[in-house]
Amino acid sequence: MTMTPFEQERHIECVQRSKILSSASELYFKAAEAIEAGAPEDERYRYIKSAKELIEEAFPEVFEVRHPAPKYVIKEERDYKVLKIVGLAAVILGICYSFVAFGPTGDLSKTWTADDVAKSTAYPKPRN
Repeated sequence: MTMTPFEQERHIECVQRSKILSSASELYFKAAEAIEAGAPEDERYRYIKSAKELIEEAFPEVFEVRHPAPKYVIKEERDYKVLKIVGLAAVILGICYSFVAFGPTGDLSKTWTADDVAKSTAYPKPRN
């Protein structure tokens, strides 16, 4: 039976993983024997740690750290606050200037005479 290059690669990978897992299994068995025999903690730890490292070597895709992508990309929006304040100030100054230039501000010098001012500011005469 002939295998495609992909199948051959997959076959080699599976054989390699089975050998690594067999070694890890032997190390776990040695750790169990060390626990049963009352061996020191560092010896037990060494067997278990070596077995875990072999398992990580056999399945790197399971143990690799993945950084999840953010669900929402936060786009920075331009800050138009200063532009809005300057625009509002320009509108207010424009309105004030138009009042002064075109007369609705109460500029009495254009339409009133000195007699009108004297009449408007005179105290009312008391009634007898």
